Amino acid sequence: MPTRQHVEILPPHPLRAGYDRTLERGSIADQFQQRLEPAHFNPAYLTALTERVEAVLRRDPADEVMRWRLAFLLLQNNADAAAVERAGDLLTGNAAPEARRLADLVTAIRSRAGQPRTGRRVTRVNWSINNRCPMSCQGCYNPFAAEQISLDQAKRILDKLAAHGTTDLILAGGDPLLWPPIFDVIDHATAHGINTALDTTGYTLDAAKLARLGPLSTLRLPLDAVTPDVQRAFRRSADPNLLQALLDSLALCDREGFHRVRVHTVASAKNLHQLQDIAAEAVSHPCVVQWVVFQWWGRRASPATTRALSVDTEAVRNAVEAIRHDHPGRNVILAESADRELLNWMIQSSGQVVTFGSGPQEEFVLGNLLTDQVEDILTHPILDLDAMARGVPVTPGPR
Repeated sequence: MPTRQHVEILPPHPLRAGYDRTLERGSIADQFQQRLEPAHFNPAYLTALTERVEAVLRRDPADEVMRWRLAFLLLQNNADAAAVERAGDLLTGNAAPEARRLADLVTAIRSRAGQPRTGRRVTRVNWSINNRCPMSCQGCYNPFAAEQISLDQAKRILDKLAAHGTTDLILAGGDPLLWPPIFDVIDHATAHGINTALDTTGYTLDAAKLARLGPLSTLRLPLDAVTPDVQRAFRRSADPNLLQALLDSLALCDREGFHRVRVHTVASAKNLHQLQDIAAEAVSHPCVVQWVVFQWWGRRASPATTRALSVDTEAVRNAVEAIRHDHPGRNVILAESADRELLNWMIQSSGQVVTFGSGPQEEFVLGNLLTDQVEDILTHPILDLDAMARGVPVTPGPR
């Protein structure tokens, strides 16, 4: 059996390389750095850790690092308006180096306090529906959860979204093609009239699976390099033939006449010099109707990875503008990291709903669609409803 038919992992988050191994195991500092791991990023873990931090602050209210940690935890754990205000108070005058960014975020949240929170619609939803992947990309920021819902639970969530008025749905992971019920989920969503896209690594795509993906509005496939070493180093695959596997997926869509493919490229310091050649490869495929370049985003990455991969925004802009000039009329989109602030309304594989900012470790639990209504989650003060409306539609425009 080819390697790419069975590689399946729950990627570690954050990467162990970024941990401070000098911290005492089980200490508040250690538990705080572990809070984004799949088994920990949930209300139970965050609540227990909050109680520990609160106890320390009762003994030493001036501890600025603890005040920053508590502010972060309050914002991340189903924050209401009172929690936002308390977080702001904890950060006021806080000289801890990490506090400035968080204080700016609270200021932005407060500025949206007058936004109407009822009668609004979340029309575009991202769903990290499967928590397994054949790769472990450098700096992957997907909010993996340890739990995996069932098909029946997924259908109940889809029913809620449809009743609410959601029109665009992106199914992602991990890799949703590694989850056998995904085809039934797509059928159920499209039967509701929801425009549905699928983000996949393309690693296990074959003709039989592609035939089941006919109802999709778009199929999203990655391409981050034109040389095997760069592609494999970024996606961190065990397969030395990874690049060819991804190119084979594009060729398969060409042969089968599936002309609704969107290519995703993550631009980093390691592949910026290849963007022109990646573009040429992408647009050479008749199946490709849209190419999206994502500026690499080190939200969960270790400091070393951030130093190695961070890329200047202006450099990416210039490269994309040159590509647009060379390929006039092609649908080329640049997604800068700053423009993705609180953009996504992300359902995890557990049913939990999160959104995330553009700073390190900025993930915020909003609720859970297994127990909450969409309309109730939309009242969350952290949500930026205007930013959410700026998301790229699931169905691409003209070529």
